[in-house]
Amino acid sequence: MTMLVLREYQQRSLEALEAYLRMALQGAKMAFLHQLERPYRSVPALPELPYVCLRVPTGGGKTLMACHALGMAAKELLQTEQAVCLWLVPTNTIRDQTLAALRNRKHPYRQAVDAAFGGRVSVMDLTEALYVQRGTLDGETCIVVSTLQAFRVEETEGRKVYESSGSLQHHFSGLPAELEAMLERDDDGVIPFSLANVLRMRRLVVIMDEAHNARTPLSFDTLARFQPSCIIEFTATSATEHKPEKQQFASNILHHVSAAELKSEDMIKLPIKLETRTDWNEVVADALAQRQRLEDLAKEEERETGEYIRTVMLIQAQPKIKMKETLTVEVINGSFAKSIFRAQKLT
Repeated sequence: MTMLVLREYQQRSLEALEAYLRMALQGAKMAFLHQLERPYRSVPALPELPYVCLRVPTGGGKTLMACHALGMAAKELLQTEQAVCLWLVPTNTIRDQTLAALRNRKHPYRQAVDAAFGGRVSVMDLTEALYVQRGTLDGETCIVVSTLQAFRVEETEGRKVYESSGSLQHHFSGLPAELEAMLERDDDGVIPFSLANVLRMRRLVVIMDEAHNARTPLSFDTLARFQPSCIIEFTATSATEHKPEKQQFASNILHHVSAAELKSEDMIKLPIKLETRTDWNEVVADALAQRQRLEDLAKEEERETGEYIRTVMLIQAQPKIKMKETLTVEVINGSFAKSIFRAQKLT
């Protein structure tokens, strides 16, 4: 099977990333300022870390770009022939889809990674990573696919990441003093044989696919425990407000792809009309009304042809975040109920 060829806008984005990673060897802030002539926005937990974002509209092939980006990070920043990657996604569903794609050697995602690392690639979930062998990490590029939430200590799975495990003890034999010094220790000053420490000593590359909800103090603190070599975001909706005093951190957008670029390469097939509202409740109400209009047309089509077209509306809710109010499923459902009630009163 022929490997999928990158679109021009994808290639331009990755070229910008490649140039940045090459220059970031001299410093993350300097490289960003030199390339974009605007300040680099660091965060307290990761002040000197290369942490950049490629902003690509939905449907633009962000995950394929991320697969190519991993090879670039290994070559330009780590200057090694293999890497250990923590691949973070927003939901368990996307995690399972990404795992399936990266494990399938015929899939374009896996083909892109194999091409960069000569096929010496292992893909695993977090549970499998808890038993990873030292020889695997030494000789192959290893990709651990997970959600960021799974690494939080209040989660059962997350606690196992930071606990000492006999299955990982062999990773800690014969370590040089400088490497041992950078590992986490428990309250008694003992180094736990934990997955967190295994990843910490491997100059981790973090890929964040659809990462727009990850820029919170808790998320930064979680990532800082692994001492990654870099973090590369791929998202359609990057954070834009930067207010460190309020614990809000904007993304360092390295390259931005417009919807027009996607359209010019036939990545957007249908006309798309966008209209903004200042009140998100109005957006929900308008969407419900539009869905009902389409449903009425579908019923008319069914009467004339006998074929029914189901009308579906998709709204992406936000996760709960302790530091700020978000549009969770419960909040949006409340708005739905109010909109339906108002519609019933009008009729």
